[in-house]
Amino acid sequence: MATRSTTTVVLYTIVCMLLSVVVAAQANDFGGGKLKETNLMVEACKNASSYSLNPDNVTQEFCLSTLQSNNRSFEAKDLNSLVLITIDILKGRITPARGKVEKMLQNAKKGTVTMRALSFCKLDYDGMVRVLNICDAMIRDYHGDNSGLPSFELPRCVERVMIPAENCGSELDRDMPGAEALVNENAELVMLVNLNYALLAQYDDN
Repeated sequence: MATRSTTTVVLYTIVCMLLSVVVAAQANDFGGGKLKETNLMVEACKNASSYSLNPDNVTQEFCLSTLQSNNRSFEAKDLNSLVLITIDILKGRITPARGKVEKMLQNAKKGTVTMRALSFCKLDYDGMVRVLNICDAMIRDYHGDNSGLPSFELPRCVERVMIPAENCGSELDRDMPGAEALVNENAELVMLVNLNYALLAQYDDN
């Protein structure tokens, strides 16, 4: 019995040591659980502010943190792949914002300014998603000069999303009950639209 107990303790100790080694190795590889940015990400984000519609909105830090929020970014092989990811990130942020608008609409009184503003925001968010789906298809079909599509059409497509995003922001009033969180969320959507534009504008149209 004593031998069996000793053997069990030894095996338990070995397992714990192996787990510790694995965890330590993962921490070293992923920077304590967070993957390090790739050279492609750094280069794309470094140039982004130069192409941004509003340079103050697209800092290198914002660009990198946005890309790092999706693990696919670390496997991207080119700028085209990165932009498709940021398009998905933007669409993913629109969905919960639209959900908040719908929830607020259920509690809004008919005929009020609040109901009108929220109704327009709902239309704006629906329109943004429809345009982004078109942009997504254009980006996937773009293969340089052989695609028959000038590169400047790509950022121009995303720029169309900026108008409804800004329109929604101008409609919202922080004094509306529960609107402050939505105002902040909409401001982030504008920044993400700007980031997508800045990344797409880096395509060379030679």
